[in-house]
Amino acid sequence: MRETIISAFEKHFGTSPTKLARAPGRVNLIGEHTDYNDGFVLPMAIDRNIWIAATPRDDGLFNVHS
Repeated sequence: MRETIISAFEKHFGTSPTKLARAPGRVNLIGEHTDYNDGFVLPMAIDRNIWIAATPRDDGLFNVHS
């Protein structure tokens, strides 16, 4: 997946990303909005991920592609 993300970034923006991050998806098996009410929460990672590729710009613009 790493190579796919880098390739898509290069194709869309015409440059390689200088930063690449991945975070696992998660679900709460028990509880939504209970953790801040002193309740129990049981989060767990799942087999889905979110990837972010980025590189800084000098013109002050922020361009996002999904």
